[in-house]
Amino acid sequence: MRVYNIGRSFVITGIVELILSSLFYSSKHILSTILGNYSYFCLFFGVIIIILSFKIDKLQNKAK
Repeated sequence: MRVYNIGRSFVITGIVELILSSLFYSSKHILSTILGNYSYFCLFFGVIIIILSFKIDKLQNKAK
């Protein structure tokens, strides 16, 4: 299993949390804000993990 699959899981989780945050916005504002914050960090860390794993794979392929 490659590391960027974990990054993709973070990105998908962030997107789902963002959708849930928009659904809860009108009725539960606090929950919406918390889900929005979690989705931001999930997306951020997911993208960072994907970028780092692609760079590591690229360096390993150059070494071969």
